[in-house]
Amino acid sequence: MNTWLYPESVQRVEQACHAFLSRQSSIEQVQAALLQSEQEIVALDEKWLRSALFEAENKLEEIKFTVSDDKQAEAADEVVRHVLQTMKAPPA
Repeated sequence: MNTWLYPESVQRVEQACHAFLSRQSSIEQVQAALLQSEQEIVALDEKWLRSALFEAENKLEEIKFTVSDDKQAEAADEVVRHVLQTMKAPPA
C-alpha cells in the first residue's frame, strides 16, 4: 500500500472511479473528481499522479465529444480502469 501525500484526493478519485464503473455516476462526475484532485496535488513526489489525472480527465473530455452516446460509457471505462491501475502501481 502506498502512503499518499494527498490521501483525500486519492480517495476521492478511487470513489469516483468505482461509482462510475458501477454506473452510479456520470462521466462528468468522474471528470470533476479527477480535476479537483489534480488541482490539489502539488508535491513534486506525486507530480506523476497529477499528470495521470490530467491525462485521464482530458481523455474523458475527448470521449464526450468524439464517441457516440451509446458507446461513451464503454470507452470511458477503459480510461477509468487505467486510472485505478496507475494508482495501484505507482512508479518507483
